[in-house]
Amino acid sequence: MSQRFQSKRLLTAICLITLSLTLSGCVYLRLLYFKNQLKKFDQNVTVQSSPKLVFGFRDPVIRDSDFVFLSGASPEDIEKLHQSHSDEDWTWTFQKKLGSPDDRPFSMEFKTRFKDRLLTHMEIDETFVQLIGSDPILSMFRKIGEAKINKLRRSMSIELDKPSVPNDSLPSLTEIFDVMGKPSRITKPQPNSGARCEYEFNFYDPDSGKKAGQFQLHFTGSLQNPNRSITGFKVTGKAR
Repeated sequence: MSQRFQSKRLLTAICLITLSLTLSGCVYLRLLYFKNQLKKFDQNVTVQSSPKLVFGFRDPVIRDSDFVFLSGASPEDIEKLHQSHSDEDWTWTFQKKLGSPDDRPFSMEFKTRFKDRLLTHMEIDETFVQLIGSDPILSMFRKIGEAKINKLRRSMSIELDKPSVPNDSLPSLTEIFDVMGKPSRITKPQPNSGARCEYEFNFYDPDSGKKAGQFQLHFTGSLQNPNRSITGFKVTGKAR
């Protein structure tokens, strides 16, 4: 193989790598950088917990276009905050998948704020905060730095057990059912553990109506003693 041909192959490979990084690759590099930021949570994130739970990011790295790329959809609503600046609030509403025909609907709304197209704040659904509590959600958010990421499936998962939550503040299954309605599904209890009540939430493209994003909440608790606080919960999320 000639040196000239080898040089062409090397140049082609470099061009392909560069191209991939300028497309989807850069999105994942930014997500990885963001994930690493969360490993040093107190250094990189501010928390406003009254009256709403809002996370602020001191060194913004995620772009508004990254959200659109991962979901393949625009947000439900975009609110421009100032005429002369590119500050915007994007609203994403996730609808619960109903567990049965007689189940009642429930939705969760999240807001992302962008300044100069970079994510600076994230506001968590207020009803969810009141139900679960700020401390468990804060503990969960801290764990994103250690979350399991599946790049191929565009998904991640976070697991939170009772010992990792301060002040023993997790709600009971009864409280969860009263607020969120019936679970989307309930898996059979495993030996020495409670039942897993799974709530599936989906975001739909406001233009096409197609599913564009999803997350699931898995609450573990006793169906025989539903007034006891749950023993833990798991969050999984994926893009389209």
